[in-house]
Amino acid sequence: MKKTFLSIISTAAAIILPVTAAQAQTAGFLDVNPDPVTLGLAGSGTVMEATPFAMWNNIATTALDDEKFQVGAAYSLWQPSFSSNNVAAVAGYGRVAKFMTVSASVKYFSHKSYELTDPASGAVTGSFTPTDLQAGIGLGFKILPILSLGANVNYVYSDIGGPKKGGAVSADFGALLDLKFLRIGLTASNIGSKIDYGGTAAYGLPANVKLGVGTIQRFGAEDKHAIFVYSESGMLFEQTAFFTGVGAQYSFNDFVRVSAGYHYGKEDKLVIGSYASVGAGINIAGLSVNAAYLIGLSESSPLANTFSVGIGYAF
Repeated sequence: MKKTFLSIISTAAAIILPVTAAQAQTAGFLDVNPDPVTLGLAGSGTVMEATPFAMWNNIATTALDDEKFQVGAAYSLWQPSFSSNNVAAVAGYGRVAKFMTVSASVKYFSHKSYELTDPASGAVTGSFTPTDLQAGIGLGFKILPILSLGANVNYVYSDIGGPKKGGAVSADFGALLDLKFLRIGLTASNIGSKIDYGGTAAYGLPANVKLGVGTIQRFGAEDKHAIFVYSESGMLFEQTAFFTGVGAQYSFNDFVRVSAGYHYGKEDKLVIGSYASVGAGINIAGLSVNAAYLIGLSESSPLANTFSVGIGYAF
C-alpha cells in the first residue's frame, strides 16, 4: 500500500510540476474554453454575441442578448497528438426579467490514464485517470441599453489520483459596452482560493484579465450578409504573462457561418500557447450545430489537431 501511495505521489508530481514551473499554478483546465464558436475564433469571446457557453466568454453578454433562453452541450478532444484529453460541457442561460439573466454551467475535463508502478520493482500495480470539474451559476444585468454587467461563482474540483484531491471556489466578472458599431468587453476570471492537495503547498488558480473589442458589419439585400471581427488581449496575473488573439466570422442570413482566428501565447508560461483556428456552424429554427479545429503553429505544438463540436438551442 505504501509503495502504491508513493507511486501516486510521484505520478501526481509529474502532472503538477510542469504546470507550476511554468505558471506557479495548477488547474490549467480552467483556461480551456469548451465553446466551439469561441474556439473557431481562437478564443476571442469577450465581446462575441452570447452563446449557451457565455459563462466562459463574458457572462455580461447574456443581459444584452436578444434571446430569452439558450442551452447547449459540447465535446472537445483536447491535444489529441499530445495527451488526448476529453472535455465535456453543458451550459445555458435564461432571462428571468427584462434586466436580468441567470446562467449555469458544468465542465468536465478528463486527462489521459496513467499507470501506477511499484518504485522498487517497476511493476505496474494499477492505473488512474486524473479528472477536473468546474460547476457554476451566474447573473447578468442590463444596466443601460448599451451597458451590462455580470458575475458568476464556481466550484472547482481536481482529482490527480489516489488521495490527491483538491477543491477551490472561484469567481468571474464581466462588463460589456455595446455601441452597435463597436463592442467593448472586459472580464476578470478565475479569481479565488488556492487548491490544496494535502501537501505542503497550495496552488493558485490561473487568474487573468481580458479586454476585447469587436465590430459587426452587415451588408447586402436585407442585411443578410454579416462580417464580425474580434480582437482580445489579456494578462495572466501570476507570471504577468501576456496573450492576445484575433478572430473573424462571416455569416449568411444567420443560417450558416464560417470563422477563423489566431491566438498568441508563450507556451513556457501559459497553458494555451499559440495556435490558429477555423470554425463553422449552421442554425435552423433555433437549433445550432457548431465545430472548431485548432492548428498548431509548430511541429511540437500540443494543440495541433484539437477539435470541438457542440449543439445548442435558443429562442
